[in-house]
Amino acid sequence: MTDPQNDRDLQALWQSQSPGKDVGSGVALTLIRELAQGFEYRVTRRNRREYAGAAVAVALFGLSVFTKSSVLLRIGSGMSIVGVIAAAYMLHRWGSARTLPSDLALTSAIEFHRAQLERQRDLLRHVWLYCVLPLTPGVLVMEIGNALAQPEHTWRIIFWSVVMFLLMLGVLALNWRAAARVQRQIDRLKENL
Repeated sequence: MTDPQNDRDLQALWQSQSPGKDVGSGVALTLIRELAQGFEYRVTRRNRREYAGAAVAVALFGLSVFTKSSVLLRIGSGMSIVGVIAAAYMLHRWGSARTLPSDLALTSAIEFHRAQLERQRDLLRHVWLYCVLPLTPGVLVMEIGNALAQPEHTWRIIFWSVVMFLLMLGVLALNWRAAARVQRQIDRLKENL
């Protein structure tokens, strides 16, 4: 989320400050603002990618609703549309970037930035709740529909179901790893207070 170089810059700045308070405060506040703006930019960019992916998924599942012959495949596609929209809404609600108010002092700016980092960390830790869980029922119904519509291809359907399950585990692992990186940034920010 934040660049490791920016983290080192922040730490070096705090360590180089003299006990006198006004000299480094302006520089530290500027650095915190830059870190917060960079973080906001990256979160906004990530969310735009997720929204674009959600739009493509809704379009593809929408096409399936009207083109698939099996009722279960149509129902599963419809459920998947609802799941994608729910995931995008929860991402928007819980994962949108907030702008650092311009009138905050150094301590308040640091607290704001830390709160934003904590918010994104929590979002990444709970990706199973806002992303995987809403999509699972629709995907399961579609897989059952595929198995019933093409019983001769059951093993192929099982294989691809396992692949999808492993991909979901991969998404969870990547998000938990990103949450750990954000937690390290929070810890460094707390150390330098």
